[in-house]
Amino acid sequence: MPRELSEDPKDRLGVYKRLEEVPSRYRLNQHAAAYRDKDIWESFLEDHLFPQYSSNRYRQDTRRAGQFWKEHMADRGRHHALATPADVDQWCKSLLDRRNVRTVYNHYWVRLERFYSWLLARTDHPHVYQPFLMAAVEYDTASRIWDAKVSSR
Repeated sequence: MPRELSEDPKDRLGVYKRLEEVPSRYRLNQHAAAYRDKDIWESFLEDHLFPQYSSNRYRQDTRRAGQFWKEHMADRGRHHALATPADVDQWCKSLLDRRNVRTVYNHYWVRLERFYSWLLARTDHPHVYQPFLMAAVEYDTASRIWDAKVSSR
């Protein structure tokens, strides 16, 4: 029987529970030069996500979520694959200004959280922490969206 995952995002994090705990050499901002002009989101879609999901609607919704994320990260001066938990929380706040919690979770959060989990699992990316989970632990707005995830089970 498969083991149930904890509903507490802190339990799903690895060694590092908060960005402040991550040694500076492992923080994602250290890799900005390596990611410049690379569309890692598109690679994630084509190599990982879209082969599993053929629905045109799903693909459109996912591209839209990614576009909003990339615009948000560009406005913050960072590459879309190199977020901090604060970037995630601010994105959540901006989405909740126009959408309800369930929509933000189902159409935005779930896709980007999966993107960062994919990055974390790949040896060709330097990711050693998950900023979406860290945001759910540290910030009230991201925590509200996490709670929508938990309550949808």
